This record gives sequence, structure tokens and C-alpha cells, in this order.
Amino acid sequence: MKIVQLITHMNEIGGAQVHVRDLSKQLALEGHSVTIIYGGNEIVANDLIVDTITYNHSKFLIRKINVVKDFLAFLEIRKKLKLTKPNLVAIHSSKAGIIGRIACWSLRIPSVFTAHGWSFTEGVEKKQQHFYRTVEKWVGKISTKVITVCDHDRNLALRNQVLPSEKIITVHNGVMDLKNTPSEKGNREVMKILMVARFEKPKQQLELLEALLQIKNLKWQMIFVGDGSLKRASAQFVQENYLGNKVTFLGSHSNVSDLLSDADLFVLTSAWEGLPLSILEAMVHGLPIIASNVGGVKEAVRDTENGFLIRNNLSELLSILIENELLRKNMGEKSREIYEASFTFEKMYEKTISTYLNLLKLGENG
Repeated sequence: MKIVQLITHMNEIGGAQVHVRDLSKQLALEGHSVTIIYGGNEIVANDLIVDTITYNHSKFLIRKINVVKDFLAFLEIRKKLKLTKPNLVAIHSSKAGIIGRIACWSLRIPSVFTAHGWSFTEGVEKKQQHFYRTVEKWVGKISTKVITVCDHDRNLALRNQVLPSEKIITVHNGVMDLKNTPSEKGNREVMKILMVARFEKPKQQLELLEALLQIKNLKWQMIFVGDGSLKRASAQFVQENYLGNKVTFLGSHSNVSDLLSDADLFVLTSAWEGLPLSILEAMVHGLPIIASNVGGVKEAVRDTENGFLIRNNLSELLSILIENELLRKNMGEKSREIYEASFTFEKMYEKTISTYLNLLKLGENG
């Protein structure tokens, strides 16, 4: 099978980018020909490069809405698809999702769009919600198949009448089992809290820092992994509130697996999400999770079982887990158990390839 994966950018690491890399790598291992067409910066992040995959840059595909560039991106992607002649195009991220589906429809190439979280989800600004909901309803009419990464997003699309139920399938996100040998954490005095996320909307690192400030007398060390435009504001908050000895900013990090292995608790304070890979990766390492109750998070973080969902009580939840080692251990074991049952890469891959093949079969019969 000749497959094109289309995504808005590959220059920085995010959930959609890691998903595309791992999926493409496995497809190539199984003998399929895979090309990733991507926009944004031409440079692909080192951690996203796989030798067996062809990378093809689109100079007009950008994240922000720009009518002229978006039209040029449509023409450019259409041309690239005509030259590549794939059996199927798998599309990821909002902007590529719109332009890619129109291009595939115009060429009669079967396509699958994976929504890694809708741009009209709760928490997004109302005007933006309305705009993307309108666009998705229109593009939905010409969509062949859409994968949502959690049941929450499937239900959201159905509730907003963006797509009919027969066009949508939920394939829960899954991640590779990269569990390391656990670090010796027992009896250490200071508990390590980890958050892995870009310093951009909607991640809200400042909300976590404000909650930690209220319990600065407890023994904790906060480690942030990630870069972005809002990082400076967080660093300034740390400086102004004399938290420099308790908070570390690591920036982008090539081996998050080692950090997860050494952490005691994982936190994610997003205003909106689909189903974050970072939470699933923390569950691989048997960590308890504190996370915002948004998107599909509650499908992985079962409140009071393998962590807590935040309900305006972040400081309180942090205190409970900082001070209770046995609870951390029990919740962490439950995280690993839920991961193995529902969120392995193998389960996700199997359902995804099955969706691809069913779509191709449908095209042949149609």
C-alpha cells in the first residue's frame, strides 16, 4: 500500500507529530510505502526523523489562516498527491485536515482524517469555535472517514452535527511501551512533579505554578519540559515568588522517558485537549496523574483510581499526593494497568490499519 501522511508541521514535537512518526514507522516496517507531506518550517525535528520514510515539504501550508497561502497550499498539495499517486491519504491536524480533505476529494483519493482534538471543543474562544464548527460541517460533507482519538471527540462531533455517525470511528490514542528500569524513589524526601507540554495555549503552566505557590512549604520539586512563547511569563513568576530552588525549566528534551521514570507524579493543566499522549506516556511509567477534566482525559485518568481530575482544587490534590507515598504507589500501578488494557500502540495501530483497509475495500466495491 502506498500511503501519504499529511500534517501541518513537523518542526516541533507534539502529540500529533509523534503519532504520525510512530504510525508511519510501523507502516514502513510492514512493507508499506510512506511519504509524509508537511508544512510550516522545512526543518523536521530530529526526534521525528525516520530513515524509512520520505519527507516532502509544502512551502504554502501554514498553521495560521491566510486565504492566499491556503489556496496555494491546496494547489501545491493536490499537485504533490497527483505525482505521488497514493492508495490512501491519512490527514492530521486542523489546517491540513481541511485543505487535505478538499484536495483528496477533488482527486477522488480515499482519505482518513484523524482529529487530534477539535478546534470547536469546550474551552476554545467562542468565535473560533463557531468558525471551525462551520468549516468542519462543510468539509464533513466531502469527508470519507474521520478517526477521533477519544469518545469525547466523537460525541462532540455528533452533538454539533459536524459528521454523521457512520463516517466517524473512535480509535483511542496509543503509545509505545518505553518503560525504563524504575529509579529508586523510595524514602526520598523531595517528591518530583513533572509536566511535559509546550508553553502555549492551552497548557496553562502558570495555573500549576500558582497552585504550587500555595503549598511551597511542602517538599516538592517541579520540572517543566517544553518550550514556547509563554515560557518567559512562567519563568518570571518563579523569579518573583522566590521559587527558583523548587522549579526547573528543562526546555525541549530528547529523552522524556528517563524523566518520567524518575518522576513521582505527572500533571497536565490544559484548558482543552483531545487525548494527550503525554498522559499515556506517564501511565506507561506507572505514574499517578493530576489533570484537567477536559476532552478525552477522563477516558485515561479515572478520578480517584489512577489520579485526580482537577475541579478548582489543584493545590489540595497536589498536597494529597505529595504527602501520601502509598496512594501514589497504588494510583501509579493502576495507571500502568489501564495503559496495558486500553492504550498500547499495538491496539491503536491494529484499529488504524483496519480502518485504512476497510476504506480501500469500500472504494473498490463502490
